[in-house]
Amino acid sequence: MSESCVIFAGGEPVSAETAKEYKDYFDSSFVISADKGYELAERLGVQSDLIIGDFDSAVNKPEGKNVEVYPCEKDDTDLMLAIKKGFEHGCDEFRIFGATGGRLDHMIGNIQSLAYILSQGGYGEIISDRESVKLVSAGSYKIKHRKVFSLSLFAYSDSVEGLSISGVKYSAENVTLKNNFPLGISNVITDGTDGSEDKFAHIRFQKGILLIIQSYLFTDL
Repeated sequence: MSESCVIFAGGEPVSAETAKEYKDYFDSSFVISADKGYELAERLGVQSDLIIGDFDSAVNKPEGKNVEVYPCEKDDTDLMLAIKKGFEHGCDEFRIFGATGGRLDHMIGNIQSLAYILSQGGYGEIISDRESVKLVSAGSYKIKHRKVFSLSLFAYSDSVEGLSISGVKYSAENVTLKNNFPLGISNVITDGTDGSEDKFAHIRFQKGILLIIQSYLFTDL
């Protein structure tokens, strides 16, 4: 059975409305707040099991037995420290909040952190009000429709081979994505194939690492 970890990072806060969708994860997961992510956790009423970081961006440095303070000059980002602590705790599923917005270099680093999770045999997802970001290896996946969100697919490895996608406006069968050409941008989840009211995109591929991003649109689908 997978053990789950929720991480609150110090980027753009998520709203209470978005957090409400993941309340069950907050209640059942090992919760780590990275740097000023503890402020987001407190705002959402979520108790942190561990608070970790250098706290260079926090208004107030937290104190307590569950607080671990690291120097500002270090190899790992605060998010990577939290991810490694999650693995040490036995977790292999990570849902990360507050890891979007702000600096582009931080966002790229956070996506690389998802790649680290995948390389260690885990699953990671970055969740915000405006984005959902996942990195997955070859297999089959169902991606649930989010109202007023697009669906984009990118090759994170050199290529993603044998890719098929259905339940979307632009379906495809057995195609190859390359990481030097944006072929999978801005699709739309239109229907499911399992008879339920929920809508899903059905994705499968045979080789590579796929970056899946759902992004908020400014007009209704």
